[in-house]
Amino acid sequence: MDSILLVEDKRAMRNMLTTALREDGWNVIAASSGAEAISKLGCGSTALVLSDICLPGEISGMDILRRSRELNHWVPVVLMTAFGTVDLAVEAMKEGARDFITKPFDLDELLAMVRRYSNSAGTELVGSSPSLMATLRRVSKGAETNLNILILGESGTGKELLARLIHRESSRSEGPFVPVNCAAIPADLLESELFGAEKGAYTGADRTRPGRFEHAQGGSIFLDEVGDLDRTLQGKLLRVLQEREYTRVGGTEIFHTNARVISASNRDLKRETEEGRFRDDLYFRIGEFPVSISPLRDRSEDVPLLARHFLDRSGYSRIEITDDAMEKLKAFRWPGNVRQLRSIVLRAAALADGPVLGPDNLEIEGPDRETGLLEQSARAARDREVQLIRRALRETGGNRKKAAELLKVSYRTLLSRLKELDL
Repeated sequence: MDSILLVEDKRAMRNMLTTALREDGWNVIAASSGAEAISKLGCGSTALVLSDICLPGEISGMDILRRSRELNHWVPVVLMTAFGTVDLAVEAMKEGARDFITKPFDLDELLAMVRRYSNSAGTELVGSSPSLMATLRRVSKGAETNLNILILGESGTGKELLARLIHRESSRSEGPFVPVNCAAIPADLLESELFGAEKGAYTGADRTRPGRFEHAQGGSIFLDEVGDLDRTLQGKLLRVLQEREYTRVGGTEIFHTNARVISASNRDLKRETEEGRFRDDLYFRIGEFPVSISPLRDRSEDVPLLARHFLDRSGYSRIEITDDAMEKLKAFRWPGNVRQLRSIVLRAAALADGPVLGPDNLEIEGPDRETGLLEQSARAARDREVQLIRRALRETGGNRKKAAELLKVSYRTLLSRLKELDL
């Protein structure tokens, strides 16, 4: 269960808030001093830190804020303050506090604020590795700008979670966050999905339909797997980014957008541009502020925190993982990254006969076996690509330009693949 870290030195106020928060469905970790709060930061799955700004001793609410931002950059911090310290609370917001509430406050107002900010904090970007912390610091700086952000990383590393974090920390956080998986929507439908379509624009278009860019007005649009866009759509997206305008499919009316574009890809887009599969002008436009997230195998120190996080969030908080099991998790290469770790841990918890998970409960193969499976999968993908290219060449009588059109790739890309595959 997600927890709220409550920091309040006055016993009566602390007990009252603890009771109210628990009745509202939260697990509450209460601390009576800044030092105690610092020691509890990062314990379990913390959804929000609620702290008085003025505390006895050397550690204040400002210190808790700074330490929380270092350990759990994505966890919102809400400060409670007396009227006379409002200026201090405003200063704290400049350092990353999400909000503040002035004492005496209405309890319902506080609970509503807690629900609003803790619900927006749901994320699995858990960890304390140097690479993740560096990524989060960079994300924080990028969120404050109006630059288009490109998130690069392998599948399963948490690119959409990063995108949502960027949106929440930006000046557009009150607007909508609209995700689009460019790889999951057929190319012939993606244009209308992005930009909308007028009635009668195509078979089955029985009404005018707004697109995702319209829905994202005033907020952010997240183009996941943007590297899968075909060349035609790449050109149309470039126009939107340059001119901030577009037309619906089948229409002539010009619509303007102020949506912030956040893109992501698990491909090496720089290489894609060099090989002609992705427009270099679009690459530079969407990547005004690039961000990379490391694969889980490069930050094994995050595995224990993630495993504990998944168990706590899924109702298995009483289950413990033995040291041997944790070492097995840390030694694995995780080709599926965080997404795969979650599946393995929760499956083990579901199948466990008791409250302890040992190495035998984890249904994972060793690194050598996993590498072999990946190599086998790569060979199968290569063989399939060879079959498709040969079939296209047969059907076009060896005409490479027509074969490229049939395969829906550029002529330059086909020539490159013919050379690489030795065809």
